[in-house]
Amino acid sequence: MTRFSGRRFRRRRIIIAVAIGCAVALLWFLCSPSPSPGKTKKRKASVSAVPQDPSLVLVTGYCNCEKCCGWKKSWFGFGKPVYDYGPYKGKPKKVGVTASGTVAGPGTVAADPRVFKFGTRLKIPGFGTGRVEDVGGAIKGRHIDLWFPSHKEALKWGRRWLKVVPVKGDQS
Repeated sequence: MTRFSGRRFRRRRIIIAVAIGCAVALLWFLCSPSPSPGKTKKRKASVSAVPQDPSLVLVTGYCNCEKCCGWKKSWFGFGKPVYDYGPYKGKPKKVGVTASGTVAGPGTVAADPRVFKFGTRLKIPGFGTGRVEDVGGAIKGRHIDLWFPSHKEALKWGRRWLKVVPVKGDQS
């Protein structure tokens, strides 16, 4: 009888398999995003919170992070970025590249293309001017998103209802 046969070896294989399974489960648990305790789901603005003035636009901020742009690292948080949800879920994501193909930077604006076409320059009070080069899953109707270099700056900007004016003669 060899040393790799019999009950003793079978027990060893089972113990090793269980240990590997536990290690994989622990890695999966530690690497998967989980909501922090006490956090609640975001609620959409109620109809009463939307101003009746049609010239006002909801202006928010975003950056290139996974929270703002809906991507995650594949393979337990160590792989290449992939879309986290939507029709492209699991497909590779080029981080920092806008829907128009440009690299997001200062002055990049995400807007609903039915309201503001790509290439439209907008004058935004408190921000300056920006060019519409991106779209977003949550950007619908009278809502635009301004690009910021960090998540902290995007959060600092917050949500503002502003009178956004397209700059004439500068549309593509």
